[in-house]
Amino acid sequence: MLDPSFGKGGLVITDFGGGMPPPYDVATSLVVLPDGRAVAAGYTNPNLPHTNMAVARYIFSGELDTTFGGDGMVVIAFPPLPTGDSHAVAEAVLLQPDGRLVLVGGAVIPTTGTVVPFGIAQSVFALVRLNADGSFDETFGTGGVVTTPTDGGAVAGLLQPDGRIVAVGQSASFVVAARYNADGSLDPSFGTGGVASVPISDFGVEAAALQPDGKLVIAGAHPWPSALPDFALIRLLPGGGLDLSFDGDGLATADFGVIEYGRSVTVLADGRLVVAGSWAASAADWPGDFALTRFMPDGSVDTTFGNAGLSTADSGDPDQAEQVIQLPNGKLQVAGWTDVSGPKSDFLLARFLPDGLLDTSFGTGGLLRTDFNGGQDQCTAVALAGPDLVLAAGSSFSTFEPTDFALARYIASTPVELLAFEVE
Repeated sequence: MLDPSFGKGGLVITDFGGGMPPPYDVATSLVVLPDGRAVAAGYTNPNLPHTNMAVARYIFSGELDTTFGGDGMVVIAFPPLPTGDSHAVAEAVLLQPDGRLVLVGGAVIPTTGTVVPFGIAQSVFALVRLNADGSFDETFGTGGVVTTPTDGGAVAGLLQPDGRIVAVGQSASFVVAARYNADGSLDPSFGTGGVASVPISDFGVEAAALQPDGKLVIAGAHPWPSALPDFALIRLLPGGGLDLSFDGDGLATADFGVIEYGRSVTVLADGRLVVAGSWAASAADWPGDFALTRFMPDGSVDTTFGNAGLSTADSGDPDQAEQVIQLPNGKLQVAGWTDVSGPKSDFLLARFLPDGLLDTSFGTGGLLRTDFNGGQDQCTAVALAGPDLVLAAGSSFSTFEPTDFALARYIASTPVELLAFEVE
């Protein structure tokens, strides 16, 4: 159920403002601080075609935390292109133990770093570190900003226990991972000069996770782009090389029919890997249903999970899972969205038992829809917000309102039946 103590009936909408036409603000990632505050990051589009990184911090009640950036919101604009446009997106927000935040994503910037009449643009991994008050951390990179030319942006970011930062994305011909020291400099012990390029051109990178042994798991779809992709994982050694012990060549796939696309991965305590995304029995049914599969540590599909390795959840409408996390009790919480005719879409959450079966004690038959305003609501991130609280974030749009950050907080347990009460 929605947590009535959060925002308005469990829901929070955040508008970063902007000009005309109406801007759009989308949260792509989420992190919860130890004191219960939450940070959502993504991007804001103040004026077409400008796009800037955007981050907001909330106190436990769902109100904006005004000790962050002065009003609870921080917008980061990168150097404009020769056309005067700017483009930067945060795909992950990482919380350091000292309270500083690292934004990981992508940007398109001039090759010279300044506006020139006929300059050439380049796509880069873009990292920004903010102090706890939302100001730029001047000890990180150049003025708090690090860019790495990769011919593509980062779509996932991780923080290692030793403080180093990993960013993952892809270029036209490679899956790309970069590792940075705590000060933002590239780590020369990883890949070549800090960047590992894996020559797999037909892999759609969506997410990444770090194993306790330091190996890096990259999730997505293979072959991609293709009409018939499969769930796919790539595993890299701590130094950035392909782990050839993983399914024999470093690349593992799972095919359960026609279309499978992985969008999130989580590492279980026993070393097995759960991938969440979408599955469809035919191209006409895409995006189909929420889907999970589980890989063994060696890259083989764990056929004891779900139905011969595949677990699905169907709301009755096209569903797309965006993130999976493991709860303290071992259950798997999946968040995404469902398309409803209209056009209309809702947040959609599903909970699975550790063996992959749908947990029918959650929501209605294992699924829970959330409609913010009757328009298009898409959930892209989920996090544990307390012992019995789940926080989801994404975007919400309606005919009368621009697209804004959207957050929903849920009480995860089944409500207890009220047997008696007194009124004084």
